[in-house]
Amino acid sequence: MCGQVDQVVSVPGAVAAGTTYRIGRVRLPGERQVADLPTAPALGASKHLMSRTQLAVWLSFPSRHYNPWARNQGYLLLLLGALVHLVLALVLAMGKDSGWGEVLLAPFCLTGFLWGFGLLFVLGARGARKTDHAEGPAREQALAVWEGLYYCPRDNVAFEPEVGVSFHPSETREYIFGYRKRT
Repeated sequence: MCGQVDQVVSVPGAVAAGTTYRIGRVRLPGERQVADLPTAPALGASKHLMSRTQLAVWLSFPSRHYNPWARNQGYLLLLLGALVHLVLALVLAMGKDSGWGEVLLAPFCLTGFLWGFGLLFVLGARGARKTDHAEGPAREQALAVWEGLYYCPRDNVAFEPEVGVSFHPSETREYIFGYRKRT
């Protein structure tokens, strides 16, 4: 196994060295070509390109695999449903023979799907937030372990110096979340 005299590099340093960003007039792939690379919309800009070596993909800290704005889609649908409902109610109220029941309930025929999907997305995001909150301490522990890992290019292994266990870079996720527990 590699020692202190070998050319070891920290795992975050190896990931940074194997990740390149290009900003400018580039055409991004529409789908993920490598499982851990974000798609163009996930990067937030259409003129940024990120590429990683396979080693950087293996050694990178796992992302949560969702876009931050995805948590607010339900609220946006509810807002859109409320605005459309208001406009339709006002149009119906301007009619000559409209009762209040008809004015308030008739727009639900058109806006019901917006309200339904919005509520579904809000409840789904609530469950995802609860999961994130429950997994928070485990992710913090895993991040602390990940930041203490080193990579040895000579033997193609990652290891934690205090523990003395080495593993192939493709097993990084299993190591930081499963094998190595800190108290």
